[in-house]
Amino acid sequence: MRWSIRLAVPSLLMACVLLSPASEARAQAYPPPYPPPLGGYTYVGPESHLRLVVTPREAMVYVDGYLAGTVDDFDGTFQRLHVAPGEHELVIYLQGYRTIKQHLYLGPNATRKITETMEKLGAGEEAERPPEPQAPPPPPPDQDRGRQPRPDPRANREPPQQPPPPEPSAPPPPPPESARGGSLILRIQPASAEVRIDNERWVGPASGDDRLVVQVSEGHHRIEVSKDGYVAFTTEVDVQRGQSLPVNVSLARDR
Repeated sequence: MRWSIRLAVPSLLMACVLLSPASEARAQAYPPPYPPPLGGYTYVGPESHLRLVVTPREAMVYVDGYLAGTVDDFDGTFQRLHVAPGEHELVIYLQGYRTIKQHLYLGPNATRKITETMEKLGAGEEAERPPEPQAPPPPPPDQDRGRQPRPDPRANREPPQQPPPPEPSAPPPPPPESARGGSLILRIQPASAEVRIDNERWVGPASGDDRLVVQVSEGHHRIEVSKDGYVAFTTEVDVQRGQSLPVNVSLARDR
């Protein structure tokens, strides 16, 4: 009888540990593998989250030019790509497929689901090169007072080996003369926000799943998104001839 009690107590303690909320939270946490923002300082504050439902799942994911992992790392129920709120460039790259590029604006504590299917390159199409890291933004005023920069444990780590892009058998055909511009594909939250493209007014999509497609000329364009009760957002993009540029905007509430 005494022997069976000693056996049951450790088993009960082990079950409590496995079912405790703290243990589950640690299992769901995913630290971003790319260098922290703010010029090497550890970011403390609200986060934004991305869930990537993209095929193929072995495609590589880049945020602002830094390799964050593969799609398979961020497509599960409890898997997220954690980034600092603000503007980011998301690039999904896989050799032999067309690269997916999205310019994102994420509000604090916002979660965005990206659903895409990569297209295979056609015969004679040249593959793009993996993106290069962008320069980190300068720290805001008084952001670094009282803080000491933390050493990056990845400083001496060798960069991941990227497979060389295949050499094209023939140069890609030039775009037709009729394609004298491109288009902007806007997904905006909240719904029915006011959109101005180069000071021309548009009404945003009626729901978060709809898109606003605007044909624009080749070159530089200014996008402004606003709605009562939310913080206005402004960005500038460059559109190439024949390009369909996705722009995703999630406005933060005005406190």
